Parts: sequence; structure tokens; C-alpha cells
Amino acid sequence: MKKIFLFLLLAISTISWSQTDTTATLQISIITCSPGDELYSIFGHTAIRVTDFSNQTDIIYNYGTFDFEDPNFLLKFTRGKLDYFLSTDEPNNFFSAYRAEKRSITEQVLQLSNAEKINIQQFLIHNLSGRNPFYKYDFLFDNCTTRVRDILKKQTTIPFAKPLVVKGTTFRNMLYVYLDKGGMCWSKFGIDLLLGGKIDKPVTTEQSSFLPDYLMYAIDSFNTTKHFIADRKIYENPPVPSSVHNNIPLIVFSFLLVA
Repeated sequence: MKKIFLFLLLAISTISWSQTDTTATLQISIITCSPGDELYSIFGHTAIRVTDFSNQTDIIYNYGTFDFEDPNFLLKFTRGKLDYFLSTDEPNNFFSAYRAEKRSITEQVLQLSNAEKINIQQFLIHNLSGRNPFYKYDFLFDNCTTRVRDILKKQTTIPFAKPLVVKGTTFRNMLYVYLDKGGMCWSKFGIDLLLGGKIDKPVTTEQSSFLPDYLMYAIDSFNTTKHFIADRKIYENPPVPSSVHNNIPLIVFSFLLVA
């Protein structure tokens, strides 16, 4: 009788633990959006999705928010003087906006410990308070992707040690791939003019993940040995055609050059 009682007690405890563990689970995903057809979107976008099953919340944390009405927007954007800030959105709204632009989305659900998930969620919540959401955007070193990369560095055990590009690859090399593909030859000229020689420096292994696609590649590369990805979802859309307004940067940067 005692054995039966102990067995039932163990079974009930196991079921109870399993239910508690399931309802308390957080899910952390890295969202990577494909490039758009405007200069500010030509390199793609990165965001973090936090699904909290215990509280039934599902939030997109977006470090790529800015004000289109900011004076001298394009000049500030390329020079790294534009104010960016962290914002939140519902997944349906976020996904719908990118689908409307015919941009595909990749979601990497990360395999993390409960402590790591909680730390990321609390860090993001803290970043929404006071002046914390605001930061000075930097084209190369402090953008929506590097912010997410740095969170993963600080809050998880994901390493950033595996090379993603050939040794000697520069920031310019990486940027030109996207600008050439988007047919933005005059934007290349503007970026060369405003960013100067610093984009000719070879990227380090960590710096190479400053672009959304490359952070996604980095996480994929870690997954081959450490299983950092619990699930991967791809929301496909047709490729975006080159903008018919690609001559606009010519007008803008010609004016800047004269000035």
C-alpha cells in the first residue's frame, strides 16, 4: 500500500512540475527581415520576439524605430546622428507591415535556459523605461542589429567567434553587396562621402554581424554544434523590385557635395 501511495505521489508531482514548467516557459526569437527598396531598409532589419506563455503575452521589441519627420533625416541617418529608440509591437502588426512591403521574415526560436530567457525579457522591459529607449544610431557600430547581438552576448552563452566573411573583408565590401543588389550606385557615393575611410577597415569576427543577415547566419552557424535554435520559421514574400526613385540620392548627395 505504501509503495502504491509513493508511486501515485511521485506521478502527481511529476505531472504538476511538467505543467508548471510549460506554463512558465518564455520563448525568445530573433526576427530577421529581408532588405527593402529604400536606403534606410536596404540592409534589412533585426528585432526580438518575446512570447510569455505564463502571462499570455507576445511582444516584438524593435530597436530600429525612428522619426521620419526628423529634420535632415537622410543626412543624420548616414552620419550616425539620428535618434533611434526601442519600441514594442504586436507580432501581427509587425509582420503585416513587412508583408505589405513584400519582404520575407525569418524567425529563429532560440534554445536558451530559463534564466537566460528571463534575463533577456527583464533587460528589454528595463530598456523601455525613462530615457533608456533612446540611442544615437551608428551605421556600423550601434544599430538595430548590433543592439540585439550585444544582448545575446551579455545575456546568453552564444559565442561570436566563428568567421562569417573572408579574412580582410571590410565594412565597405559588406555594404556594397546590398547597395549593388538594390541598384543604389548614388547611395554608394553618398555613403563613401559621409562615412569616409572608417568603412575600409577590415571587420572583426564580431563586427561582421552588424548586418541583419549576418547575425542570422552567425546564430545558424552556432546551431550546428550547440543547438541554439529550437525552431526556425520562414515567412516568404516575393522579392522587392528595385525602386524607380533610385535617382533621389543623386539629387540629395549632389546638394550635400555642393554645400
